Amino acid sequence: MKSLILVILVILLLLAACSRAPESAQGEISTDTTIVRAIPDTPLAVGLRFSNNLGMNDPECFNYLEPAFRDSVQGLQLSPWKIFGRWRGFDSGGRLTETVTGEDNLNRTSYYCSIARLEELPPVIRLDFVLIDGQWLIEKVESELPRDVLDSLSVQTQAFLVLQNSVIRREMRIARILLDDCEMDRRINWASWNFAEGNGADFADYIMELSNESYATLALSNVRTAAKLQIIQDRATFQITDVPVELRELIAAWRELAYLRKAVLRANHEAMQNLRQTGTWMGPDITEEVARITFLENVFYSVNELVEQSDTLSSVYPVLLTCGNSEPLEHLMVHLDPHQLEQKTENAIGVPIWRALGVDMNGDIDPERVLYWAGDLYLFLGTPTGYTLLWRSWEDFNSDYHGQFGTQTSPLGNRSIVLVGNTGEYEYELSLDQGNQPLFEKISIYADTSASFDDELIESPLLRGENQ
Repeated sequence: MKSLILVILVILLLLAACSRAPESAQGEISTDTTIVRAIPDTPLAVGLRFSNNLGMNDPECFNYLEPAFRDSVQGLQLSPWKIFGRWRGFDSGGRLTETVTGEDNLNRTSYYCSIARLEELPPVIRLDFVLIDGQWLIEKVESELPRDVLDSLSVQTQAFLVLQNSVIRREMRIARILLDDCEMDRRINWASWNFAEGNGADFADYIMELSNESYATLALSNVRTAAKLQIIQDRATFQITDVPVELRELIAAWRELAYLRKAVLRANHEAMQNLRQTGTWMGPDITEEVARITFLENVFYSVNELVEQSDTLSSVYPVLLTCGNSEPLEHLMVHLDPHQLEQKTENAIGVPIWRALGVDMNGDIDPERVLYWAGDLYLFLGTPTGYTLLWRSWEDFNSDYHGQFGTQTSPLGNRSIVLVGNTGEYEYELSLDQGNQPLFEKISIYADTSASFDDELIESPLLRGENQ
């Protein structure tokens, strides 16, 4: 019996010893094989850190770039602001695309955004990222709209989304009004050059032969046009918020359009100024910019025309009026209501600040609007879905275009606008011809019609400079 008990005790001691040994070994293995895995920053986090360092002009931001990209920018030996521009703030509400594997077996993704930059640089609309050694790095900073955007994003879809967004719909209408104003300003005030160019004139010779007064007309037209383009760029940057992802590239397109058109205009204007001062013509190389402008105009107008035709939601239509000859221009927004015969705002003594009168000038069911503000007249052609800027004046012709203008029957049987100049010597009449082209006539109102003042047609897109 004692021997049996002894055997049992020996067995228990052996079992206890065996059970302790694995515990000790297991504890040592656990200590030696502890692994800590760090989750890499997301592309959005990398973009935000890059933006924060860039905001401080800190070269540390270069560390977030893909190696080849980093070497190329560091080789410039410039500050981050000189290379990338100054960002107003990182756009954290953009769209991150799915991750794809390239032919080099590296994973890539793109972040579509809208990051406004200072110093009149176009906005950043895309950041491309690549995953290298477990870390996302910026491979490219893109500020231009891809040329295949019209293929990848349906114009009809974009127009539909614009129509559903009251802010973007309003800003697109205002941008179109201002772009039409720019074209009209150049067409009317550069009409003499357009006519001369059509007859084979050389631009440098033409500019050198101009009187100071005629040259000032061209120069002031450039200044006004540049200021209107700046308004478009600023409004697209600051007035539009919470942009749907599908419309970010469209907004970036018309912002870049305004920026590039102003840049080209400025380059041409400076060359013209240099020619006038030194007699040497050094035309800027703007071939690429002009091609880009053509593409961006196609993007903007394709969507805008569809929006203008399909807008059955608006009850009033915003127009932005400008005046002055220096940047920034004074401007006023008016909401034209097609259901009101007359709209106006007066000062404390009853003098009109602005006045819009509905008048049928072409016989269709959509009355035109003639609007007075700040000494200028504006003519808007009525359409079933709003108004189109057709003609405007620029404080001239011996009249302040006061708001007390009236209407009368035109020779074609429709109505026209008439007003009398400040001196009482001339009457002015604004009408439309059968092709809806504006005619603005200056007529002597002396009792003696044989006086030396002849009737004169002073503004009409039909003349293209013959009367200059």
